[in-house]
Amino acid sequence: MTLPPPNIGVTMLIVDLARMLRRQFEAALADVETGLTVGEARTLFYVWRMPGQRQAVLADAMYVEPMTLVGYLDSLEKSGLIKRQPDPSDKRAKLVLLTEDADPLLERISVALEGVRARALEGVMGEDRKVLETLLQNMKESLLLLSPNGKGK
Repeated sequence: MTLPPPNIGVTMLIVDLARMLRRQFEAALADVETGLTVGEARTLFYVWRMPGQRQAVLADAMYVEPMTLVGYLDSLEKSGLIKRQPDPSDKRAKLVLLTEDADPLLERISVALEGVRARALEGVMGEDRKVLETLLQNMKESLLLLSPNGKGK
């Protein structure tokens, strides 16, 4: 092939970093003993992050198929960690809410997430962290402007 090697640039670095962070988070979840599968723990985290959302919105945010999410939600609901209630604006849709029983598990999930975040940001100090967050938020907002519905994760 005569093409020069590609310039990976910031885009591929972010893609690689996201994959690595997700793997580290999944490994950290196993260490905090939630009693949940990784998928269930991720789902519980997203319900915590985005409370009262429709199931379809959560599936989109998690990059999973709606039917995959339904399985996780069924298990979490059976365990008493979430509840689903009809959306007042569309009775066919369900809103997903946390129960108080989820609090101890969310604390453990938060510990796992904080540990991964701390390791990832070990060499990034003070003002550099703020700049990094601002730059990444700006990139996210730019991409959101390109999406068909103007919404994103």
